[in-house]
Amino acid sequence: MTLSDVQRTALRSVRLSWAPTYEEVWDAASEDTHVDGLHTDVWEDLEDALGDAVASTGASPTGLVITGNAGTGKTHLLTRFRSEVQAAGHYFVLLELLDATDFWRAALTSLRSSLLRPARDHETQLAQLLWLLSDEAGLSRAHRREFSGDAVPTPEGLDALVAAMSKRRPQVRQYHGVLRALVLLGSPDSRLADLGSAFLEDIEVEETAAERLHWGLPAHGFPAVETVRAISAFMAETAATVFAVDQIDTLLAQSAATLTAPDAAESEVIEQVGHGLMSLRQGLYRTVTVACMLPTAWETLSSRATASVAARFRVVGPLKSLPDGAIARAIVERRLTAAYRAKDFVPPHPTWPIAPEAFASAVHHTPRDLLTKVDAHIRACVTSRTDFELASFNDGPPRTVATPAPAAPAAPAPEQPALPETTPAEALARIDEQFQALRIRARVGDIATDQTVADKRMGALIEAGLRAWTREDGGEGFQIERGNKQLDGRLRRRLPGRVEDEQHWAFRAIPAPNAVATTNRVQSAATAAGVAAGMDRRKLFLLRSTPWPNSPKASSVIADAVERGAELLPLDEADLATLDALGRIIANSPDGLDEWLTARRPAHGLRMFAGLDQKPADRPTPASRRARGLIPGDAVGRVGGLSSSVADVMFGRPPAPRPAPEAPPATAAPSSPSGDGAIAVGLGPDHRPVALEPAELRKHTAIFAGSGSGKTVLIRRLIEECALRGISAIVLDPNNDLSRLGEAWPDAPSGWWEGDAERAERYLQGTEVIVWTPNRASARPLVLQPIPDFAALRSGMDGDGLEAQEAREGFAMAVEACASALEQHVGIGGAKREQQRAILREALDAYGRQVGTAEIRGFAEYLAEWDSTRSSLGSADKLAPELAANLQAALINNPLLGGKGEAVDPATLLSPAAGKRARISVISLIGLPDETQRQTFVAQLQLALFAWIRRHPAGDRPLGWLLVMDEAQQIAPSGAVKPSTESTLLLASQARKYGLGLVFATQAPKGLHDKIVGNSATHFYGKLNAPVQIQAAKDLAAARGGRLDGIGGLGAGDFYLGAGASTVRLHAPMCLSHHAASPPTEDEVLTIARRSTT
Repeated sequence: MTLSDVQRTALRSVRLSWAPTYEEVWDAASEDTHVDGLHTDVWEDLEDALGDAVASTGASPTGLVITGNAGTGKTHLLTRFRSEVQAAGHYFVLLELLDATDFWRAALTSLRSSLLRPARDHETQLAQLLWLLSDEAGLSRAHRREFSGDAVPTPEGLDALVAAMSKRRPQVRQYHGVLRALVLLGSPDSRLADLGSAFLEDIEVEETAAERLHWGLPAHGFPAVETVRAISAFMAETAATVFAVDQIDTLLAQSAATLTAPDAAESEVIEQVGHGLMSLRQGLYRTVTVACMLPTAWETLSSRATASVAARFRVVGPLKSLPDGAIARAIVERRLTAAYRAKDFVPPHPTWPIAPEAFASAVHHTPRDLLTKVDAHIRACVTSRTDFELASFNDGPPRTVATPAPAAPAAPAPEQPALPETTPAEALARIDEQFQALRIRARVGDIATDQTVADKRMGALIEAGLRAWTREDGGEGFQIERGNKQLDGRLRRRLPGRVEDEQHWAFRAIPAPNAVATTNRVQSAATAAGVAAGMDRRKLFLLRSTPWPNSPKASSVIADAVERGAELLPLDEADLATLDALGRIIANSPDGLDEWLTARRPAHGLRMFAGLDQKPADRPTPASRRARGLIPGDAVGRVGGLSSSVADVMFGRPPAPRPAPEAPPATAAPSSPSGDGAIAVGLGPDHRPVALEPAELRKHTAIFAGSGSGKTVLIRRLIEECALRGISAIVLDPNNDLSRLGEAWPDAPSGWWEGDAERAERYLQGTEVIVWTPNRASARPLVLQPIPDFAALRSGMDGDGLEAQEAREGFAMAVEACASALEQHVGIGGAKREQQRAILREALDAYGRQVGTAEIRGFAEYLAEWDSTRSSLGSADKLAPELAANLQAALINNPLLGGKGEAVDPATLLSPAAGKRARISVISLIGLPDETQRQTFVAQLQLALFAWIRRHPAGDRPLGWLLVMDEAQQIAPSGAVKPSTESTLLLASQARKYGLGLVFATQAPKGLHDKIVGNSATHFYGKLNAPVQIQAAKDLAAARGGRLDGIGGLGAGDFYLGAGASTVRLHAPMCLSHHAASPPTEDEVLTIARRSTT
């Protein structure tokens, strides 16, 4: 019988997890799959052990070892126990032991991660701990809110907590730094959380010495074992703790399979694991230690490790296979029911497509084996589009029966006109189109530059990419683990032929700008991934789009991670866009998706996934192994020196470069006729043209080059080539270098390519160049409205779809950018600065949602009437009129802000006259000598332009328009917020969706905002003069996998082009319009502006 579309959709939605991962232990949804009747004797032992810990006044009860063969449900039992422990108000800690060489570091990382998991009555277990400690200490509710993460802590509050706790427990004084660090770790302020985490991990960064002193933290932390014991003592003050240890089988299997000198190495690992378990049981307080492993693993540990290990643990189990068919049926029914309910699907019977009588044969199978066979049968039904039921779980060819017909046939559906059948090629083409549209619309730029955004989104992106990657290869043997606090995701592959042996690939994006945050995350990720020298079964990919910090501590931690098996990869925006599109298309699940993934294999083309095809060697030669912190009380080992390979990766001397990719064929040679072809930007080392597609410019371009580099010529040639293709541009000209874009060369210059004379003639004839002079009325003044077109910005905001969500986000970002530009004019400052900012943003948001035509004077009047009845702040009655009065005064004193004169719409700047191919609007800034004036004007221009492109998107054109910004470091500088900063970041993250490409040019790569650099897909590097800028450029290129040789000695017109991972050296052609030896004077600019036509 053929599956109906409804049935097939329901079956495709079924996801059976038969090998729970670390993350699923914490997942509340996993609790719903529990079935009573399994392992009841072991469950009673667990309850008794917890009761012993609760009754204890300090010492920990005997630990438990739960044994069971693979697939019997050890991890599932931990999931259920975790739920029961937390429901009773106690703490649960899960240690996934992947590297025994640093047992206590792994224990500390797991303890910290577990404390940040949800609790019964609090957002996290850490919040529960700090709330109860401060409550018992008798502190005020306000202080308790600081400690539980509901408010930002204060140094005074920390002092009060330590003083109160010390009265009850004098030993708190010795570890007061740990208590303070726990409070900071739970803070909503990410910088304070990083500071607390760094202290707990004993990471000392020179830049934070003063900040540590401010918060009362000691200059140095403690070894990991001491920190774990101190935290355990604080937890014991308020409740009992369960410390569960999983994945010991995997560690032992990997160690035996991959280490050279296996007998000695395996013995070392066994001793480390045994000693670590014994120390957990011996050294913690009111804690029951529960370890899950195979019976053979415990036999090995108890016989070959320290003799006293067996005396400190009691063995329970082994866990048995399924006792009867009823339990097997309940396990399957519960999972299928949840999946079918989510699709509003009513199956022929609860276990369809598994026949009810099949479960009698499931006795003595493990739960994993049961679910594996069910999943295989469901996939067979989906693939064959056939409705047949599995009748037996016995080994051998599957026995199936036809699905019984329903007792009462449903009323026939009304006849629908037959739809034309879609061919496989048409289905692939349809998904191709959807996928490309989703990639273009992907908003992922901030992920590569903002750690908070990366923490929120990378987990879902990595999961989507890994799901696609495994489905492209059929998905056999792989398991995907969702992201957590330490990792953005992990892929596991069970290796055939060895019980519980796995290969792991873990991912962590770290765009954090400061050394402390970066160092914390690298160290935590390396520990969570379990990377170890000589262990090729575990890999960690650390992703970043900007140079890694090079402080001594950060360098040491990163180098150590690389030596242990981590790889530093660029966080490529093109990869992120692909991941975002894959996530959305998998969620939509169009017909033919599996066939499309198999045919197109988009995830296999991702740079960050290139290492997933690596297979482990049987006997690799390991690097020298370091045993760090093996025995409680030992100092934590530190790695001081760097190998040459690591130094190359870290400090811009990468390994020998890969051969440069072959240049594209010369179909877009400079002499070709104007059209939509690629833009030749220079000649490569092989004297063949190096070209960029116009669509690449839509993803933004950054040019890093100093005086004498030929930067201005390159900018002009890009503008001119775009104009030849009908692409208009707005060009900001701070130095008068670009005002002659409409003038012909008096004589053909050297540096032109063959055919450039004819191209120059076509450019000048078909391009309209207008020079605008804001604030200079004698030439061609340009007036822009300081308030954007809110009516255009709020269009499409209604609804729940993706486009409505994006419209709301765009509106909110525009409000933020406009408010940022207005702050200096409304007089924000003083003790009430934050209240003033909030009132300005509230009023501007409300004004933008109500008005038809936005206008600055109208907003000043609106702000004057803003009061506490409409604001969330009572102080609005007093502060709003003051802000409005300041704005009114600024309108009088600043003619540019007031917008006197005829306002110019962006359409005027970008729309060519009849008979012209393109318009170039050069905006000379000679009338704005003050830097703040220039930034204010640029913010006005950018906000007006954003509103206009949202109303007039480029659609399917590869590139609609260009906005060129020379001296970009003055518009969006690094480390300072200027009036134009927010509006520039708004365009950098949003403009490409609507077809606007941005070109940022600067002599100071170190001075440009990180998010601008990260949002620019194409980089040009020319001659730089200052050593600090040369190093900054090398770091930027190295972060993308590129290399710059001799950048300080490049000649005029010589550049490195960095697009993606490749870096190609080229020599740029001369521009088509006249570029004199010196720029025009101000008077000459005014003359050019007067004679330019409209």
